Amino acid sequence: MAVVQISKIQIRRGQKNSSTGVPQLSSAELAWAVDTQEMFIGNGSVEEGAPYVGNTKILTEHDNILELASSYRFASDDPSITLSTPRALLGKIDEIEVSVADFGAVGDGSTDCVQAFENAFNQLFRNTDPKYKKVLTIPNGEYLFLSGLEIPSNAIIRGETPTGAILHLDTHNITFVTSTGDVLVDFNSTNRPQDIHISNLTIRRSSGQVVLTGVKDSSFDAVSFVGEYVLGNPVTNLSTEPGAVIWSNDIPGIKVENIKFSNCKFNYNSVSLKCNQTIQTDTTMNFNNCEFFVNDTSFFVNGVSGQGNIWQIKDSNFTQISTQIFSSNNGYGTKFQRCNFKDCGNGTGTAALPTSSMISFGESRDNLVLDCISDRQQAAGVVASELVDSISEVSNSDYTSLINRNFADIYLTDSFRPIIVVSAFNNFITLNYVLRLGDHVRMGKIDLAIGDDKSKVSLSDEFKYSDSTASSPGGLVMTNFEFKAELRDNDSDSGIETIVLFYKNPIATGALGTISFDVSYGV
Repeated sequence: MAVVQISKIQIRRGQKNSSTGVPQLSSAELAWAVDTQEMFIGNGSVEEGAPYVGNTKILTEHDNILELASSYRFASDDPSITLSTPRALLGKIDEIEVSVADFGAVGDGSTDCVQAFENAFNQLFRNTDPKYKKVLTIPNGEYLFLSGLEIPSNAIIRGETPTGAILHLDTHNITFVTSTGDVLVDFNSTNRPQDIHISNLTIRRSSGQVVLTGVKDSSFDAVSFVGEYVLGNPVTNLSTEPGAVIWSNDIPGIKVENIKFSNCKFNYNSVSLKCNQTIQTDTTMNFNNCEFFVNDTSFFVNGVSGQGNIWQIKDSNFTQISTQIFSSNNGYGTKFQRCNFKDCGNGTGTAALPTSSMISFGESRDNLVLDCISDRQQAAGVVASELVDSISEVSNSDYTSLINRNFADIYLTDSFRPIIVVSAFNNFITLNYVLRLGDHVRMGKIDLAIGDDKSKVSLSDEFKYSDSTASSPGGLVMTNFEFKAELRDNDSDSGIETIVLFYKNPIATGALGTISFDVSYGV
């Protein structure tokens, strides 16, 4: 149909919301709703060629295009999807994600972002309408905080990439509040921060801390806690030293409980995690596949006798930890499992020159180090001198098993020659060994036992060898080879601290060879 010239343009105006809506307009008649700033044009009749009788809305600068896009349908271009239904595009977009940039945060490293983040937290996670409790995403950038940041219950915060989305705390803290905004002084057993999940970002700090006090049932995944610590800088007082993550347990009803760290990194922190506890209660923490690099002390626990640190630390790597991986004065129930310890407890030296135990438990009961690997046993434990003093990798553990195999050459000798030093502060020590001399093999287990007064050490050596009789060539080689152990004060402090294990491989019946072994021990 050709366009028909009309002699007069008719325009109506009025308030759309003061009545029942825009009335039916004549063909090409215009109407302006002054209250909603919307404009309409009449369709005309079907006889004139209109698809239907009614009004058509004209887009203006005041219209929200997304609100008008009500025909979005999932996979509408895929004929195999037939049951999805049309819906508003705006609702679809809102349910996908909400960015902190939507609340004014600028990741330029110089704009203070505290208010923008807290506006996002308040609008989303403290909103009583559950449909607005969205995942808050943080685009890549550096977000500066010039004061403390409060994160409420139910927050789900996710960075765009683990190294690209950076929260720069400097000297300020992240703390946690309830969904109603209550702070620590008002926490109780039914009203405390919980169900907080933070992932895929970096928290950069100098002395600022993530303060978990009062938090339960929460997690950190792929979060890097990056400080400014330089290896060898002295930490004079762990009790007052800031930690990357800290918490206090002073009230049973708000103890920190069921916190999980997965795939997290704790790099360049004088103290990575710090717990102060004044009550005798049990807490649970889980650390899985985490990395600790260049710390003075990775974990510090200042507690009371009998507290249960039911903590699982699994499949994690500890590298260049100056003083100790774990230092506690009290607590039981901590388990390290399948962890790798490299260059730890050495100050700024090497694994051959240890200065402290890598792990020091306050109580021996049920504190375990299982199936872990340490480079110190080979570097500092396998020795050629009986004058070397031993510092245990793990002190005061109920049981420690280090599964890496140590290696040493075996020489012909009619006198006893030192091969390994171990700590006399462990009451029992077991070495599982494989001895290869010439073409012959001996497999055995050495058990060392020492009393608390360190007055004597007993040794038992159970073994099997490849030849069938003691009088055969292999039998002579293997049965004439022997071990002995002695207690020593090799650090000259007037106290026994070292057990030296010796071997004798007689020249007349022996053969050159090697020995490999692992070590387990406890108190």
